Amino acid sequence: MQSLTIRMRTVALFAAFMLVVFVLVTWAVSYQMVSHSRQDRQQVQAVYVASKEKELRHYVELGHATLVRIAHGSGEEADLQQQALAALSRMHFGNDGYFFVYDRLGNVLLNPGSMGIDGVDFCDPADTGSDQAMMLINKARAGGGIVRYNWIKPSSRTEAPKMSYVRAADQWGWILGAGLYMDDIERELAAFDANAARTLRDTQIRISAFALGSIMLISLGGLALNLHNSRISGEKLRRLARRVVSSQEEERARVARELHDGVVQVLVSSKYLLETAQVHLEQEQEQGQGQDQKQVAPPARRHAPHELLAQGLGRLQEALVEIRRVSHGLHPALLSDLGLAAALRMLVEQLRPQCPVDLRFAEHGAIPALSEAQATALFRVAQEALNNALSHAHAGWVQIALSGTDRHVELTIEDNGRGFDLKKVRADRQGGIGLRNMRERIESLEGSDFAIHTGADGTRVEVRLALRPPEPAVPPAVQADTPPAIQPAAPLQGALLHDLEPACAARR
Repeated sequence: MQSLTIRMRTVALFAAFMLVVFVLVTWAVSYQMVSHSRQDRQQVQAVYVASKEKELRHYVELGHATLVRIAHGSGEEADLQQQALAALSRMHFGNDGYFFVYDRLGNVLLNPGSMGIDGVDFCDPADTGSDQAMMLINKARAGGGIVRYNWIKPSSRTEAPKMSYVRAADQWGWILGAGLYMDDIERELAAFDANAARTLRDTQIRISAFALGSIMLISLGGLALNLHNSRISGEKLRRLARRVVSSQEEERARVARELHDGVVQVLVSSKYLLETAQVHLEQEQEQGQGQDQKQVAPPARRHAPHELLAQGLGRLQEALVEIRRVSHGLHPALLSDLGLAAALRMLVEQLRPQCPVDLRFAEHGAIPALSEAQATALFRVAQEALNNALSHAHAGWVQIALSGTDRHVELTIEDNGRGFDLKKVRADRQGGIGLRNMRERIESLEGSDFAIHTGADGTRVEVRLALRPPEPAVPPAVQADTPPAIQPAAPLQGALLHDLEPACAARR
């Protein structure tokens, strides 16, 4: 469940990271699009205004050519001027485009009523003292050019920005000009901005849809992975439960077998000896009370009950030893009394006379104090590895090495026998229980490493256990000159050897 929670958190963090990435990408794309849109708008505006300026210049040059053509005609100057003004008043361009003419004094020469444009009540600045009129006149006298100002637009009768081009007409000293209203340009630019905003919005929607789809795919993938892992974890838990039940049944069968073959047989024999002694005592008492008993019983018969009682007591002592052996086999009390190094040394010393293998034990460095779980796990691993070496390796020698510092403890069980196919053993679910038990025992400890190296030249089992930094020194509870309480030798021997006796018997 904890690993499942970690995976869910990992998937959630990855989805959040992807969401942040997509948000940043969307922001960057939007920023770039807005920036490019502004640049494009400025370029479009500049091109559009330049084209309008060129268009105005063309219109004014066309009007000036008309004025020059009429001025060179025959007739009175006043008539020619009226003819020219009439021609200019009829020349319109666009919806709101028209010509305006000033004389050299700044008076408007075109009659607004004769222009034929709805909404034009007066021409461009008629007041010679106005700012607009002065700008137009000064610009024309300076050689002509573009002038921008606000004026009433005929079609909407609202004030709008206007751009005019003026130049001087040398024939009569007039100032000729034409203008275009800039709101048309603003309308085109607004349409351009709307199109850019629509494009940006569509791009954001596409990116958001892609991001949402990606997050949903990641979430679905994480969900599918979690479901798959949940099924795998459930299957592992079921297999582990079956193994636990099987181990319990095997342990119960072993204990029952030990009790039946050892303790029960000894107790039955003791009961038989005690019953026999009781019968003999009753017979002696009956013989002693008989008056016609003349002879004394033979010494062997007289002392037989005492011998039987002594044998019965001896068998009871054996039963006590056997019970202690079985109980110590369930949990080795020697570890709590002497520690791991002493327990391993005693194990090797007690096995040497019984196994035709050169058993060795080596201790390096100061072995720090271990917890009960750590010492038990290392001791059981040594027992299992030693049992495997004695049962299957056909080795000439087996060595157990224990080394340690204040930071770690290392246990090594090595032999020079025949190796085995480690991959095949691991793949076999029915076999290799001892190896899996060793690995699981060590992996259950914090900061531990477990490794097996095997080949034609032997097998090497390595265990490394990392320890926490040492605590501040505390006065020992037991003085150095006070020896620890030790169980009798016979029970300790049984406690160490009960798991290894079958292997040594097989070697013998």
